[in-house]
Amino acid sequence: MPDLATLQSDFVRAILGADRGAACAAVVGDPAFVSQRLSIYRDTVLSGACDALRLSYPVTERLVGTDFFDQTALAFVRQAPPHEPVLARYGAGFPDFLQSLPTLAELPYISDVARLEWAVDQAGHVSPAHRRPGRRFILPVEAGSAVVTLAGSLRLVESATSVHAIWRAVRAGDEEALPSLGWTGGRQWLAVHHADDDIAVTPLSRPAWTLCAALLAGATVDWAIAATSRLPEPFDEAAIAVELLAAPFVRVELHDPRGSEGVS
Repeated sequence: MPDLATLQSDFVRAILGADRGAACAAVVGDPAFVSQRLSIYRDTVLSGACDALRLSYPVTERLVGTDFFDQTALAFVRQAPPHEPVLARYGAGFPDFLQSLPTLAELPYISDVARLEWAVDQAGHVSPAHRRPGRRFILPVEAGSAVVTLAGSLRLVESATSVHAIWRAVRAGDEEALPSLGWTGGRQWLAVHHADDDIAVTPLSRPAWTLCAALLAGATVDWAIAATSRLPEPFDEAAIAVELLAAPFVRVELHDPRGSEGVS
């Protein structure tokens, strides 16, 4: 009788479509019946993971078609099965998997749409009752200081294609508009976040996006500004500040050292 770790490894290989011989041999009973029971487990596990991907990537499925999506999702699940019991968090690597497929090499917007969908999906899993503030930092201002908080639901997406317009068109059921949109509309930098009871996608300038990305990664304000200043685009700190302070995913609390306090 194999030890528990070996038995579990054999069972996983059998579930994912590899050789079932070792797993079947470890189970008492008629081999044909044992193989049939393993098939039931396999189908349940694989279909559950594929359904989780379908829920996270509905626009991607509509773009590539159900048959292609089903085949691709199954191949991904077998290559990168879930490693935790919460399927709502499963599928982060699916966009990169799509990008690696030779059949989609001439359609780079497919993987970009999937990346945007993953950001939308993950932001949407945070219910209003459980939303927490995101990255918080303090900026000196003329009247005192400003406590700036990024939304806890904030996700950032960079794309080399016109992914925002494609995603909106397919999501709205307007696939007929796709030929007129094209997909080579230049790079896009997007912020995904909660807005009231929905998920919003806000286009950003590259400097503003880069600054947010650095802050979300844990950089200090000074380091984030320095990283942004090294971009090829002209660096205008005042313009970036105006853009971000007006963004719906940013909350600013002004603290006056004289005792009064305001919130914008």
